[in-house]
Amino acid sequence: MLSVRELDQIPRTTRYNWRNFSHDNYYGNEWATSYIKQFDDIKDVFQSKFTARAIRTILRTRRGYYKMLGELVHHKNLLKQHASSIVTSIEDMTQFSNTTITKACKFYGISKDWYYAQKRKVTCSASLFKKCYRQYPNQLTLKEVTEIEFLVKDSNSSKKPITTIYYDVIRKNLIACGLTTFRKYANALGYVKLKPIRSKPKEGFKTSHVFEWLHIDITRIQTYKEGIQKVAFVKDNFSSALLHYKSTSKKAGSQFIKNLLEETFEKYNLFNHTEDIHILSDGGSENKGEVLSWIKQINAPPIVKKVTAMTDEFPFSNAMSEITHRIYKSEFMGGKHSEDQVSHISSLNDFMEYYNNHRYPCRLYGKTPMEIIQGQEVDKTMFSEALNQAKVNRLEANKNFNECVAKIGFNRS
Repeated sequence: MLSVRELDQIPRTTRYNWRNFSHDNYYGNEWATSYIKQFDDIKDVFQSKFTARAIRTILRTRRGYYKMLGELVHHKNLLKQHASSIVTSIEDMTQFSNTTITKACKFYGISKDWYYAQKRKVTCSASLFKKCYRQYPNQLTLKEVTEIEFLVKDSNSSKKPITTIYYDVIRKNLIACGLTTFRKYANALGYVKLKPIRSKPKEGFKTSHVFEWLHIDITRIQTYKEGIQKVAFVKDNFSSALLHYKSTSKKAGSQFIKNLLEETFEKYNLFNHTEDIHILSDGGSENKGEVLSWIKQINAPPIVKKVTAMTDEFPFSNAMSEITHRIYKSEFMGGKHSEDQVSHISSLNDFMEYYNNHRYPCRLYGKTPMEIIQGQEVDKTMFSEALNQAKVNRLEANKNFNECVAKIGFNRS
């Protein structure tokens, strides 16, 4: 490790004794052996600034490549796709740097066995997957591939699911392979199932003010001790607000719905409302009978009309009510159930408070449903001024920031 000039200053007897020392039995000798053998090469590298910089660049590239490869979920498939390029690069490296195949493979993070397996691989133009029939004898024969190709290109096949095609031909003894294999070859040969022609979705309806459309529907809610409870909500379409609810463990018939609607009209003084009111429900018997009789007897300024969803008169669904049920059961209750009827009623009251005053539907742009019921208007630009001012403040703060301790870029030390 010393230079020639330094060695000349050391006595000859001392150098003789050094040459006769046996380092094999020294503690830690196996750690230093490989370094000592490569020391001359390392010394030559660092004697030249250009060579040292080039080697550092190569090592950083290798570390980045290997780290990226290790984090890829399907890195094995990626290696197979670029096997030809990797094999060529390894051969070039061994040729120009006089290094061994083993070391070159380690540089790329692959095994020597993988390298030789890819190097010996023969590309066959006759095979669908370009694999040699002799090296990969388990693949389907050329005749079987031709049979699958004929089936795939048949115009009638596009109307059938791939499992039907598979079991049809296997029962006729035309093909003998697994379903996964058949699907793999069929997809590679261009099988595309014809997508069904679906009718264009109908446009939904929009309301222009509160209480124009009221949605109502019944849902069943389980309690641990007192069984099933029937719950119905009255929901305003324009504001998405829950106006009222009613719950019972008994039969929820038309009298139950009639009482709920009557209480809702009294609560919000809808008998004196000047605009028309539409009540939307499904076609169940609980939404007829007493409900229709009560609507006919209303003698008030608004014209109240009962409408049934999914009919010629109203072709849309009652999704507003169904969404409310899902929000209560999944979002609010988290899939859990109330203990008894008392805790069930308490949870419904809490849900009404949460939904109307603490939940912000996207369509209201930051307003709560109850704020809209109380007369506030939907304002899409409500936060625009605050957001613009925050942007100005952010730009100013970042331009004057001088407390950064992190360095951007690579450490070149």
